[in-house]
Amino acid sequence: MRSVHFIILFALLGIGSSSAQPFAGADDLGRVLPQNKEVGNPRKKTVAMFYFLWHETAPRKYWDLHEIVNAHPEVLNDFDNPYWGSGGMYYWGQPIYGYYSANDYWVHLRSIQLLTDAGVDLLVIDATNRLTYPKQADVLMKAMNAVRAQGKTPPKIVFYTNTSSGETMQEAYNNFYKPGAPYRYPECWYLMDGKPLIIGISAEAKGKDYENTFTYRESQWPNEPQKTNSWPWIEFVRPQKTYKNAKGETEIINVSVAQHPNPTAGMGGSAFYGNKDNWGRSYHNGSPGNPATDVIYGYNFQEQWDYAIKQNTPFVYVTGWNEWIAGKFPSRDNNPEHSWFCDQASPEYSRDIEPSLTAGLKDNYYMQLVGNIRRYKGVAANPSAGLPKTINGFGDWTSVQPVYKDYTGDTQERNHPGTPIEPAIVYTNATGRNDFEQMKIARDKVNIYFFVKTVADITSNSGSNWMRLYLDTDRSAKTGWKGYDFRVAGGSNLQQYRDGAWKDIQTLKYVVKGNQMMVTLPRIYLKNVAKPLNFEFKWSDNMQNDNDPLDWYLNGDTAPGGRFNFIYSATN
Repeated sequence: MRSVHFIILFALLGIGSSSAQPFAGADDLGRVLPQNKEVGNPRKKTVAMFYFLWHETAPRKYWDLHEIVNAHPEVLNDFDNPYWGSGGMYYWGQPIYGYYSANDYWVHLRSIQLLTDAGVDLLVIDATNRLTYPKQADVLMKAMNAVRAQGKTPPKIVFYTNTSSGETMQEAYNNFYKPGAPYRYPECWYLMDGKPLIIGISAEAKGKDYENTFTYRESQWPNEPQKTNSWPWIEFVRPQKTYKNAKGETEIINVSVAQHPNPTAGMGGSAFYGNKDNWGRSYHNGSPGNPATDVIYGYNFQEQWDYAIKQNTPFVYVTGWNEWIAGKFPSRDNNPEHSWFCDQASPEYSRDIEPSLTAGLKDNYYMQLVGNIRRYKGVAANPSAGLPKTINGFGDWTSVQPVYKDYTGDTQERNHPGTPIEPAIVYTNATGRNDFEQMKIARDKVNIYFFVKTVADITSNSGSNWMRLYLDTDRSAKTGWKGYDFRVAGGSNLQQYRDGAWKDIQTLKYVVKGNQMMVTLPRIYLKNVAKPLNFEFKWSDNMQNDNDPLDWYLNGDTAPGGRFNFIYSATN
């Protein structure tokens, strides 16, 4: 079937020499990602991200700390209140992927995709409390390798040890680095000076069989005297300190979402008992701010990024990703009915960048991370489109540039237990369907042509959420729905967002043949499209919640992921 005005072709794409990946996008607050013109070309800078694998502590009947305190505030003055349940560990809030286990490959794969797209270079696994989490790390590295196999550059791993550092480094060596180790993935190692990097107390490695295996950096606690050759995972002073390596070169600075310089109070003391010595997400300019309204903006995070970028260090260490677990301990304020929470306690007094369904955090911190990494490292320029070309059939796409690529393999089903065991939660997701692989666009004076390839044959048309195309024709996040002015829904409806709703403006026909389709969109139907063309676009399949962009992190497939958009820019 073919329409004079609109033909959709998804054709088998030839892989070209130009690959367009510097995504556009804006978060829920309207903050727009900077592009090459604002931040410059890529620079030799390295971003480390603190990454946590201890989501196996099995919270019991009550496990969401934010929900417990909101529903039963009396627990804060009753250490043994039954609404605490029997567990000593809680989630401070709800991750977008649920209260997941660190063995859940489905979650790790999405985290690696997000962190790869953000420009994170290495994941520093928290092994500071003696445990190295080999089974969980194995799942993580398999996700890394799945992304690497697609030609991407995912982060690599480093272990951060401190308690019983020598023993912990020995365990890491035995499990991950020793020849014949059960979880040995050399392609996942972050190398420094030709050896895998490890962080710990290097003196405890003396005389051990792994001594010469690693390049060492010292573990640096925020309340210790500043060490040489150390890496800080957090800072308790403002502005943050920079740290030098053994050569005397300034090497690294830390950026964290929140801090607890008063360890006696811990995060819980500031969250629940009125202590103002610690610094939450809203802290900036020496003031705690107003967490009730400010928690979503990341003022604390931004203040540290602004300072860190000015220091121009080769490394920035960010704290952190997927740090959901909050441990409940006896009070340190001499009130036995109070509870003490160290590193996490509430949305305000927590340090996680991963998208959350709690307190309106959404993916704001993730998008903020992406923008600041670009300011620190730069970003490639978006390649210009090739010469105008009229598309009449599948074979006409072979020479069209650039090629837009998406992750594959992420439509597989999820079926994995979460960490709560009373009641037991098993997370399932079978919404993955059409797995986007490659996309192209062509143009002539009359039409814009869209073209995509999926991994397998495209499914039959199942309704309005099938193989959607979103268009931001004016490149403004302030217009349309979340910036999108037009979309193609259900394969046949060209819609425009007007008066708070999607309105059909044309009835379209389409052709599906295997994993191919071809689309021709007359320019006359698009309002506010620039001349020459300069617009953003996104493909989505099987979205479950039409009104929530966070759905793009969870369901079906999108290209590109989350709130990102591809940019199509022509010079004529």
